[in-house]
Parts: sequence; C-alpha cells; structure tokens
Amino acid sequence: MHGGPTQTVGWRLAAEIGRWRWYSAEDSWHAERVRLLSRDGASVTLWPTGYQFGRGSAPRGDWDANWLLVRGDVCMASDETWSFHDACLTTWEAASLWSWLRAACSGNVAPTDAPHEDSESLLAFTEPNLAFSVASMTDEEIVLRVHLALESGPALPKDSEPADLYSYYVPLSMTGGELLAAADEWRGDIEPYPER
Repeated sequence: MHGGPTQTVGWRLAAEIGRWRWYSAEDSWHAERVRLLSRDGASVTLWPTGYQFGRGSAPRGDWDANWLLVRGDVCMASDETWSFHDACLTTWEAASLWSWLRAACSGNVAPTDAPHEDSESLLAFTEPNLAFSVASMTDEEIVLRVHLALESGPALPKDSEPADLYSYYVPLSMTGGELLAAADEWRGDIEPYPER
C-alpha cells in the first residue's frame, strides 16, 4: 500500500465508501468527483467537501447540522470557466439529486422549454444556487441543464442586473448511460455525508 496521512501524493482509502483514489498536492482529498461532461466539451464537476457546521447538540434532522458544502468547477463550451464552493445543498437535497438524475436518465423527467420556479420537471433546492432540468431527450441523447445562480453562477459585471434564477444554465449533451454513471458517482460522493 502506498501513501499515508503525511504524504502529499499517493493513494488513500476512503474507508467509509471503500474506494481508493489518486490524489495530488494540488487536490484536497475527497471521494471521486462527479463530472457531467457534454459532447461539446462543456462540463460541470460537483462534489461535497463536508458539512457546513459541526453537529453540536442539534437534534436529528436539524437544518443547520445538515448543510453540505459543495464545490463546483464549470467549463463552458466557449472555454469560459469558474469555480464555486458554497453551502448550497442539504443532505436530503443531495440524496434527491441522485434520485432525480437516475429518473432523468431513464426518461422519467419530462423535458421543459423554459423552466421556472413552478415547473414540475425543475429540480430546485432551498438555496437557489443550483437547479437541474432536462432540455430534450431522444433514444440516443439527453440534454441536461445545470442552472447556476448567485454564488454558483459566473461573475457578472458590476452594472448588470442579476439574471432570473433559472435563466443561466450550462447545457450538457450526453447519453443515458453517461448520465447514469454520473448519478451513481454522485451517490458515492454523498455516502460519507448522511443526514444527521
């Protein structure tokens, strides 16, 4: 076995999920990242990095004890990139994302032209930084939208008005199998962070 807690490059065992992962000095260690990669080169990479707050004496199900910090790296097809790191999902919302992604890859999420707050097919959360919808679906391809707003969105010029919460998104074209693999990767990512 290579590596150990003091090494900066090597292998570590994620004991709680039973997987090995290569990491480097530039990379904080975490479970495998879920990367939603589009055929046009755009991508959104998401992974939870920990709970926002310690549990303390909070009762089970307490909101503050269940906020997760989520890091995201975004790359548009135009090569515009940005990153964010914010407490934007609760543990139960992270689990609902896994269920929704699996439903989307099996054709059980209806595509919508212009999702809004009341759209049935829009997966939105308490903090509106992230949301997900399906733009289109065929037997060969799913076009998933990852909606990014507030701290998770791109930097806006100082004089510009904030966009509608769900108007800015990254379209990602992929196969159902690719989306299923990403959904299952997300499930592995959130396993170390159960509801508290």
